[in-house]
Amino acid sequence: MATYELYVGKQSQADIVARRDEAAKFSCDVTDVTTTEARETVGIDHPVDPEGAKALIHATPLRICVGRNGPRPKLLTYFQMRADHAATQDSLKYVIPEETVTAMGLLHVGETAANGSLETYLRFPPLGRKLSDEAKAVVLEKCAKNPTVQFVVSNGLSGYAIEHSAKDVLNAMIDGLKAAGINIGTPIYVNRARVGIMNDVGALLNAEVVVVLIGERPGLIISDALSIYMGYKPRWEPLTTDANRDNICMISKRGKDPIEAAAEAVALVKDYLKYKTSGVALATAKRA
Repeated sequence: MATYELYVGKQSQADIVARRDEAAKFSCDVTDVTTTEARETVGIDHPVDPEGAKALIHATPLRICVGRNGPRPKLLTYFQMRADHAATQDSLKYVIPEETVTAMGLLHVGETAANGSLETYLRFPPLGRKLSDEAKAVVLEKCAKNPTVQFVVSNGLSGYAIEHSAKDVLNAMIDGLKAAGINIGTPIYVNRARVGIMNDVGALLNAEVVVVLIGERPGLIISDALSIYMGYKPRWEPLTTDANRDNICMISKRGKDPIEAAAEAVALVKDYLKYKTSGVALATAKRA
């Protein structure tokens, strides 16, 4: 560090500016490594069965048949992983525009106790499980009380999940529940929520069933996956835990079909109302 500081210290400000100006002139064209063709490239040198390798690549989104340079991945694989990691960061940091929330027919009630701070939301998960005082006031003032089914939508850890899949899932579920004559409350949107938000909303509105559509933690294969978390009478007292919930996950164009997921969720709601329970207890009741 001392050597570096000494070297920098000998440069004049004019030298530094000149070097920056010269660097700004540099540019190069980089091939897009995220195209379908690039992702389906067989990276193994001299494969015994090239067509078999291509068939394997087509059969899974996983990184297979990519080859290696000594103990390291090839540059194409490395660049694709960097690009996919960038996509996860974009999805994590994406804030849903107000017009998108309105177009989905949702009431934007505000923030969780994390107060919209991504860093706080990530570092202190319990804050994402409770509404802020301002959001609670909006819920109590503007939402229908005692609903049979209450919807909560949140970007969670993936804003792109809401943009790409939530509207299809929400609309399909609402259509299915209405066709079954099941009462639906006021669908709401909460920024940066966690799954446990269903306990807060369930208690505030005395909802019989709460359905949370939330962005999953993005990964290097799918960065826009949506999850449906559901529970019967979720409350803080007695505490509703993961054992009392059901989950339909990995809803995405590269994962589970949104309409299929919605149909499964509607069937679960019907079971909740029939057996008056959810989660592990529901599975036990259905076997009895």
